[in-house]
Amino acid sequence: MMILRRVAYLAVAGLLMTTLAACNDDNDAAKPSNVQFVVDTGPGGGSDLFARNIVKIARQNKIMDDNWPVLSRPQGGGLGAMNFMGEKKGQPNFIAAFTSKWISSGYTEPNATTTVKDLTVIALLADEQQIVAVPANSPYHTFKEFLDGAKQNPGQLVQVGGAYQSVDNLAALQIEKNTGTSWKYLSFADGGPRITALLRGDAQIMIGAQTDFSEQVAAGQMRLIGVLGDARSKQYPDVPTLAEQGIPTQGIPDQLQFRGIAGPANMKPETVAYYRDIFAKLVKTPDWDKYMQEEGDRTLFVTGDDLNKTLDQYSQDIQQLIKLLKGNK
Repeated sequence: MMILRRVAYLAVAGLLMTTLAACNDDNDAAKPSNVQFVVDTGPGGGSDLFARNIVKIARQNKIMDDNWPVLSRPQGGGLGAMNFMGEKKGQPNFIAAFTSKWISSGYTEPNATTTVKDLTVIALLADEQQIVAVPANSPYHTFKEFLDGAKQNPGQLVQVGGAYQSVDNLAALQIEKNTGTSWKYLSFADGGPRITALLRGDAQIMIGAQTDFSEQVAAGQMRLIGVLGDARSKQYPDVPTLAEQGIPTQGIPDQLQFRGIAGPANMKPETVAYYRDIFAKLVKTPDWDKYMQEEGDRTLFVTGDDLNKTLDQYSQDIQQLIKLLKGNK
């Protein structure tokens, strides 16, 4: 009897070990090797820094133990990165940091052989609040004052920013429509020349993320005159929103600029789940919260059907804004 019990025990133990080994094999099979993190900016650009901070925080918190080198494909409007990802169908070891700019570029650029809809979206991670800045010596202390100036000088004032299809220009075109104003748009590919143009007086305003201006604001070279969206900036709570200034903002998405993660088309569900689990753990860490605060961003973790619905709604909103762009060209 003792021998039979021992045999039965060993059989159950063996079955349990086999099951655990199979589970580990499944996990190992879902884990890609030699992952490369694709971005649409060069070293030091917004998406480049975003990707590097993701890897840094994930490794610091032992969420992952391998490194994901950042691979830059900086062709304008995210096209280089999107087209590159379009060539990697079914490959599990490529992911990309995408922004809302990728969606608008898909509708405005004739060279867009790949769009966000052609990729496997994995998660949204962050909402990047947009703020309006002026030089410290500007006569405008609120965005409403700038609009009053634009009404008095139609087509004469200048906004500096990124590509013509970028969200800062699209939002400005909607505001112009809502308020019956107009001004010019000066485009630069990189943030440095934009700041330089603003400070030397080539432009009167710039719309961007908090980190675009934080150093200049701290140095007394710039001030902030308005916040897009439904809430004030936690870092600059004295700066009113556009709505608080009585400026109509209908037609502008609540999340104007967001950051997320996508893989190539035909990525296997288990691979998507592997990456999604990493990012779900990442956004719950204190290090991530600190990073979001430093950037002036807020965590916006959305996956699955909710993610698809969010992107579909944004696509509808952005297409309406793009009609303004085409009418303005």
